[in-house]
Amino acid sequence: MDPWLILFPAFVMSALMIVTHTYLGLHVLVRGIIFVDLALAQVAALGVSFAFLLGEEPHGLRAQFYALGATLTVAFAFAGLRRIPGKTTREVIIGIVYVVATALSIVILSRSTQGMEELKSLFNGNILWVRWQEISLVAGIYLVLAAFHGIYRKQFYSLSFATEDSPQSGFLWEVLFFASFAIVITLAVNIAGVLLVFAFLIIPAFSASLVAHSLVGRLLTGWGLGLFGAVAGLWISYTADLPVGATVVSIVGLLPLVAVVLGAIRRIVFNSSKPAV
Repeated sequence: MDPWLILFPAFVMSALMIVTHTYLGLHVLVRGIIFVDLALAQVAALGVSFAFLLGEEPHGLRAQFYALGATLTVAFAFAGLRRIPGKTTREVIIGIVYVVATALSIVILSRSTQGMEELKSLFNGNILWVRWQEISLVAGIYLVLAAFHGIYRKQFYSLSFATEDSPQSGFLWEVLFFASFAIVITLAVNIAGVLLVFAFLIIPAFSASLVAHSLVGRLLTGWGLGLFGAVAGLWISYTADLPVGATVVSIVGLLPLVAVVLGAIRRIVFNSSKPAV
């Protein structure tokens, strides 16, 4: 069988994640709450762990409702982070949520002989075996969320990017932002795992910020870099028979270096095109 026929569903799912996650990652970077996505991803994993303890299928629909309920609860709490003075304090709170959620997942899953395997699955995911039914569901929900953010783009933009003179969105929009964040992450963790979700959320957005300056420029650059990293990672994992999630994360982790090189080339070309004085 053609390798690309096997890899294509995983690439489509990766593309859906990159398109949505890069947008959210740009918000996160500007706000300086870098690990909020990792914390929410681990909370989603905690919800699945609790469902597993109760005898539910970890990748079934009921387990996903447990995960969504957990992430929405924490997302509502994170919506109030802006009211807490001090960036360090906010980061400490996010870090505590992450480490406690991780510890509770380990404690819960240690009660089962298959628990540690499930914990490994939650971290690494299994995107290579994603089904088209799952992709269709994720695509539909992501499309609705994208339309919602597009219609109310001014309100969401003002949450992270507005200046002091710009009108500020209220707490309701902060709740809606984190709620959509929670939905996106819950769907992705179920398929791709915690590590890949965090990598797609932060690394393409950060890499793009090293090259582009405008929001649209960073978004397009992040999409391009992320898709390149996903294709390379999936291909290497398949040909070398390596773990898919960890391999893709390792390759995507090189994107900041790629961005630095692209930025240097851009500066050289720009300077060489300037007329001599």
